[in-house]
Amino acid sequence: MIRPGTPDDLDALAGLAAETGLFSAEDLCTFRGMMEATLAEPEETAGFWALDQTVGLRAGAYAAPQMMADGVWSIVFVGVRAAQRGRGHGAALTRHVEEQVQRLGARLLLVETSSDASLSAARAFCPRLGFEEEARIRDYYQDGEDKIVYRKAFS
Repeated sequence: MIRPGTPDDLDALAGLAAETGLFSAEDLCTFRGMMEATLAEPEETAGFWALDQTVGLRAGAYAAPQMMADGVWSIVFVGVRAAQRGRGHGAALTRHVEEQVQRLGARLLLVETSSDASLSAARAFCPRLGFEEEARIRDYYQDGEDKIVYRKAFS
C-alpha cells in the first residue's frame, strides 16, 4: 500500500535514508529537517510517500516543486530497504509520485544523481522508467564526479 508519509514515519524514513548510504552525516541532518517540516504540516506542494506493508516501512520517496519554474518537480529521494530491493517497490513509488505530481499540474519531472560508480543502479533505474538523460555537469560534486539530470515530460 502506498500512502502519504505521516509524522509517525519520521524515524523509519530517516533510517531508510541512512541505510541507502547515499547521504553524508551532514546531509542526513538536512534531509531529516526537510522530512520534519513536510510531515509536520502536510500540504500538496511537496510530499513524502511511503510503501507500507504489514511488516513496516519498506520504501519511501520525496518529491518537491522546483522554485521559479512552472510545473517542474524533482524527485529528491527514492529509497528501498536493502532486503526489499529488486521487488518493484522503487518503480511503484516512482510511478505513484508521477501520478501525484501530474495531478498537481507537473509538466516535467526531474531526477538528479551522481556519476559515482556506487550509483550505477540509480542511473540504470531512471531510463527503465522512461526518464531521459537531459544534462551532465562535469565535476559537480567533486573532481571526476558529475551531476546527471534525468527528465520526464508529461503531455
